[in-house]
Amino acid sequence: MRTIQTTYPRAGLWILLVLASLAFMRAGAADTARKIVPNDLLFIRVYNEQEMTAEKKVNADGFINYTFVKEIKVGGKTTAEVEKEIRDILDKDYFVNPEVSVEVKQYDVQYVTVTGQVGRPGKVEIPPDHLIDVVEAIGAAGDFTRLANKKDIKVRNNKTGESMKYSYDGLQKLAENGKKVILEHGDVVNVGESTF
Repeated sequence: MRTIQTTYPRAGLWILLVLASLAFMRAGAADTARKIVPNDLLFIRVYNEQEMTAEKKVNADGFINYTFVKEIKVGGKTTAEVEKEIRDILDKDYFVNPEVSVEVKQYDVQYVTVTGQVGRPGKVEIPPDHLIDVVEAIGAAGDFTRLANKKDIKVRNNKTGESMKYSYDGLQKLAENGKKVILEHGDVVNVGESTF
């Protein structure tokens, strides 16, 4: 077997490292960005086009009506994805290289429920600025009680009704590898009780 060693000038290696870290941060941001949901209030602006500035409330089906674009599906997308979609539509037929900004001016309140052996069982609000995972939800619910069985954490998906079982150690190992079990609005986390 032959080993080939590739050498890079110091500046070249530094540039490669910077580019790799920027790509990683972007990927991480996309993974944790909160998706737009019904009842969110969006603030849309096209720079240097005052008549295109608007506030739009997302309807129950995840759509908004916006000037020129008409009806557009925004539910389940990030603000960056909606910016790009509006920019592409406006650039194609109406403006030359428009600069579009989409922000969530007011978030709809979303929550998950944590039950069982935690300090404060009940609803936990999903922060508007990022997604919440199982470990963060348990922490927000007062963490484990002394009777908690950390090998018996069940998560029921609100949309599908399916349940998955996890252990705290397993969740920690996933997090160490850059993976988390992300919760969605209405999901239920139940921490079991230890049997002695």
